[in-house]
Amino acid sequence: MNNKSLHLDIIAIKEFFGEEPVTESGSSSFNIKADNNKIKIHLEIFPDNQTGNYLISVYTNNCHLQLHDCTRVIQSDMLEELLFISEDDNKLSGLIISKNGDCAMYSDVLKKDINSDLAELSSEKLLAAVALSIADI
Repeated sequence: MNNKSLHLDIIAIKEFFGEEPVTESGSSSFNIKADNNKIKIHLEIFPDNQTGNYLISVYTNNCHLQLHDCTRVIQSDMLEELLFISEDDNKLSGLIISKNGDCAMYSDVLKKDINSDLAELSSEKLLAAVALSIADI
């Protein structure tokens, strides 16, 4: 997600969750209600004019999560989730928001682990590797 594609990403996020964004001072926010209407998620996307990337902020009933330096977002219709990604040459962090109201964050996962033989990973690393595998790194 770079400044040139933010408009397209906002449209895709709007269509994915079926919610209209509120845009103010260059940032966009969404009030997302999960299918069961009991779980509410507030998603905010803030541009970082210095880097050209984004700060993704998520508020739920139980937590507040932030992903800094987000470069792209991946939509998985099969999993019914969005994956916001921040990465460098060796590591990847991902913030996942699903339509059913689940949120997860995996930070500084080694790309070599994501691309490795999953049978060789410890159970602790396996969950992150599987969750971030749709990043196509």
